[in-house]
Parts: sequence; structure tokens; C-alpha cells
Amino acid sequence: MQAVLAIDDFVGACYIAAHDFPEYDIDEPENFFLHADDPVLVLPKDADWSLLHRELSDEIRWLPNRLRNVRDALESIEIEPPEFNDLFEHRQDAYARLGLRGMDLVERICAEYQLPFPARPDYYDPRSDFVSKVREMDDFWRRRAQSAKQVPEEPSNVTSLFGRIAVPD
Repeated sequence: MQAVLAIDDFVGACYIAAHDFPEYDIDEPENFFLHADDPVLVLPKDADWSLLHRELSDEIRWLPNRLRNVRDALESIEIEPPEFNDLFEHRQDAYARLGLRGMDLVERICAEYQLPFPARPDYYDPRSDFVSKVREMDDFWRRRAQSAKQVPEEPSNVTSLFGRIAVPD
């Protein structure tokens, strides 16, 4: 039960991060701040993982590593205004996907071990919002790739002053 509660808290934090948009300093647009902290997942230290099926317990124990990998990946992005190398889009996408994974785990644990599913208000449906966010981001990345294909390989239609550098075959 403690693992379900910890993962459900993680799902909530992922939800907030996946829907977080930066706010920019008007005077210095390269400065921004996010409203939501990165999600944190603290699994119970005293959990007896042998009570769960091995595949399920392994998937749960991998979740903190997946979170750390997302954080490391986001930290590795060199942010340069004005688009910040898609940091915010990557952040929303990654946390929506982690949130969905967390929801899947909560639902599996509750179903397999007859535990009550965490109660949510009717107006709060993180699963459908995560799915919507993932679709939105998939569409964004698809449009970005299509747009990149439209950019000609030649950097410019202006003739170079020094001629073309031939690349040997």
C-alpha cells in the first residue's frame, strides 16, 4: 500500500510538471522560471518487494532510475534563448510519459492485489490528460521533423564569395 501511495504522489507531481509552462522575465527574456519542481519519487525503504510478482516489483524499482535518467537528460540540454533547445517541450513530454507509467503501475498493483484505487475528484483525470499531452508532444515532434525536412540541404541560395568546397568522394 505504501508503494501505491508513493507512486500516486509521483503521478501527481508528474502531472503538474507535464503541464507547467515557463514564465519569462520581460526585461531579460533569457531568464525564466518554472512553476513546478521536478517530480520526486521516494519508495518505501522497508517494502518487502518479494510480496509482488517479480516483473511488477522490478518495474516499480526501476521507476526512480527512469526518473533520474529524465532529470539527467534535461540537465544535459544546453539552453539557449529564444527556444531553449526545446527544454520545456522535452520536460513536458518526459514527465507525461513517466506519469502514465506510474499510473499503469498503480492500477496494476491495485488490480492484482485487490487494493483500493486512489480516489480522485471527478474533474481530475490524470490519465486522459497525460495521454492528451503525449499525443500533443508526438504531434509537435512530428511537425518539427517534417519542418526540418523542408529545409534545403544547401545553407543558402546566395553564391559563396569563395566558391564551393568540394567534398572528395
